[in-house]
Amino acid sequence: MAMSTPADTKQKSNSGDKVNSNIKFSFYQKLIFLYFLNIVDWICTEALLSSGRFYEANPFMEPVLDGFWTTILIKCVLPLALVCACALVYKLSGGHDSVAVNVLLYIGIIAYVIVNLWHIFNFVLLFFTF
Repeated sequence: MAMSTPADTKQKSNSGDKVNSNIKFSFYQKLIFLYFLNIVDWICTEALLSSGRFYEANPFMEPVLDGFWTTILIKCVLPLALVCACALVYKLSGGHDSVAVNVLLYIGIIAYVIVNLWHIFNFVLLFFTF
């Protein structure tokens, strides 16, 4: 019977780490990133609208953006409450990963990334063509 030394154990664990080195984000990290993208979308939208050269393309958000407190409520407070509620439900459920939940989170993240890329494109238009 062969005995393994601590160096052998370390080498085995390091080789196993190389195989499983793909990046995996936790549920909470995805929620925080989604909320961050929402806030960036709001700030960029406000900046572009204040230029006077752009308008709100979302017909549901157009009336909301007229009032400061309504905008804060819809774009900041309500999403934060939803993120906190999702985190609480996730914690109470024992923290089990769900394929459906992960798919929905990734769809939301991809949608907000596309929206924020559109904002960057519009900032380029604003600063270089007008």
